[in-house]
Amino acid sequence: MASSLSISMIYYLRRLLRQYEPFLKPVIYEGAGLVANAEVDLYAVLESLYLDVEELATATEQLSRLILLHQKKELLSIEQYEAITQQIFWILGLKYTPSSVGKESVTA
Repeated sequence: MASSLSISMIYYLRRLLRQYEPFLKPVIYEGAGLVANAEVDLYAVLESLYLDVEELATATEQLSRLILLHQKKELLSIEQYEAITQQIFWILGLKYTPSSVGKESVTA
């Protein structure tokens, strides 16, 4: 069985899913499996996306590493942070399209 995500990582993912919900679109066709959101079992979503045990383990490991990086926001450029955010959601079967209307302002 693939390694699962820690409770703190699941919590972090749920926060991200709530925060970015308006900018997320499923990349799988409707009815193909679970769609990730802040309310569903995220590990069940991963299992529905990655049917092969090795692929599931790889996706879970990648997600864990990306979450750890994402939590170090102050060490990342805006571009790096956005790229990591996109990768996290992509692994969860979601496409993240950032708002071009300067939703977040950058202040030093």
